[in-house]
Formats: sequence, structure tokens, C-alpha cells
Amino acid sequence: MINLKLLLLFIISFNSYAVLLDKVAGVINDKVITLSEINRVNNTLEFRKEVTPLIFTQEKYDTEDILKILQHNYIIKDKLSELGFVISDDSVESRITETEKRQGLRRQDLINFLDSKGITFSEYFELIRNGMEYSIFYSRIISPLVNITDQEVKNTYYNQTNNKKSLSFIYEITDFAFSRELSKRQQAEVTVYLDEYIKTGNIPSDYKDFDTNNLGKLKNDDLPKDLQGLLSKTNEGSFSKPYYKDGTTHIFYVSKKDLAESNEYLRQKEAIYNQLFIKKSKKIIQNWFSRESLNYYVLNNL
Repeated sequence: MINLKLLLLFIISFNSYAVLLDKVAGVINDKVITLSEINRVNNTLEFRKEVTPLIFTQEKYDTEDILKILQHNYIIKDKLSELGFVISDDSVESRITETEKRQGLRRQDLINFLDSKGITFSEYFELIRNGMEYSIFYSRIISPLVNITDQEVKNTYYNQTNNKKSLSFIYEITDFAFSRELSKRQQAEVTVYLDEYIKTGNIPSDYKDFDTNNLGKLKNDDLPKDLQGLLSKTNEGSFSKPYYKDGTTHIFYVSKKDLAESNEYLRQKEAIYNQLFIKKSKKIIQNWFSRESLNYYVLNNL
């Protein structure tokens, strides 16, 4: 006859072990997330990255990161439901069927493949649903919040281009021309006085003998080589170093300096835009979840 005390001890030990495996790791509203669920995600992380790269963007994850993703999935589903976007089982099934046809797989082939990756078909089904929900969330909620100007794209291109000499600019320039050669001392201080002249209209008598000429917009390629080099080193809103030509000293004020849309730039423009978009969207997503989480009961029990 089985000893009742031993049997009771076995049952208690077994139940304690089961509770340990299914420890409540976190909660969001009425959804309980267990430690075993997090471990399950962690054990199939590489496959999940391949299937839903928008969700799993980090190289490494700890248990707290995964808990946060599962809680965020809940928030996304709830938010999309408010907006009238519900991913039905039929929609998920249709997406999986498309994948099977594209890969030339039967359903059993897919199940066997998933088994080799350590994931069940039910898990895969929900993973596809999560990916579809995240895609809608990203395009309908996050994308409209991301603003990237052409100037940001151009500045990024400039900063990332190793061969700065190959860059082309469009300038808006005013020429301050002295009909003489300035001394070294005068060359060193003339821009200070010209800057004051632009602001107040006042300038010392030694520097009043200049003519101004608004040259308007000039393309870098239309300028002499020596001027191209001089102006490429002059920042927007600054004066160039003195330029002496045919008995006249020119000081150029660059009121605007834009990167011209060269063929090289146009080839890289889309990639740079996407790079900036991803960088900005990550910050926006982080702030969005921080704000939206305040509308939910969220518990971290790790």
C-alpha cells in the first residue's frame, strides 16, 4: 500500500515544480505572462527574428526585454482594435498559405520545418499575427509621426561621405570687393568689420572702399577650381577667406550653402532616408509605448 504521506509529499513537490516553471513573470491588464512563456520565446529567438524582424530588432535579449515585447504586443493589439484593425484567423491563414505557395511547401512540410526550429504551428500562427499587427501599427501609427527633411538627408550624406572633394554645393553669395590688396593685418580683421556692417551698417573708414554684388545662387561646378575649394571650406552664414584676383580682394559672404543633388547623392538618398527613418522611429516607438503603458495595468514580476 502506498504511503499516503509520501504520496502527498510527491504531489506537493510536483505542484511546486510546476508553479516554478509557470511563475508569473508579468501582467498587463487581464493577461498573465509566465516565465515558461518567456523562456519559450527566448529558446526560439533566432527564428522569431527571421519571421518578425520589425518586432525583434535587438541583437540580444534578456528576460525583461522579452517580457516587455509580449506586453507591447498586447498594447498594439488593443490599440489596433480601437482603430478598427483586427487581424482575423482567416487573414493569418491566408498569409501562411501565400508563404507555402511561394516556397513550394505543403502544410506538413511547413510543420516539419517549424519542428526543426523548435516551434509549433500554433506558435508560428500567432507569430505571423503579431507580425501583421506590428506592420499596421508601424505604418498607421508610427510612420506619420516621423518627420525627415531633405536637409537632414543631405547633411547625413555629407557627414558619411569619405571623399568630401566629390561633393557639390549650391551657394547664395554676396561679394564684398576691395579694389586693392589687403595687408595681412587687414585680411585678419576685415571679416569682423564686415560682419558688423551687415548687422548695423557701420564700418571703419579704412574699410569703406568696397563694392557689394549679390551673386545669387551659384552651382559649385560653375565656379573656378580655386573658388570651389575656398567656398567648400566656408560654412553657411560665414565669410570666406580673402580671395585676390586681378588687383581686387574679394570677401564672399555665404548666406546659404546646400548640397546639390548629384547623381552620387541621388543613388544614396533613399538608403539614407530609410536609415534616418529607422533611427527616429525607434525613439518615437519608445516614447509611444512609455506613454500608452500608463493606460494599462502593467506588472513586472521578474
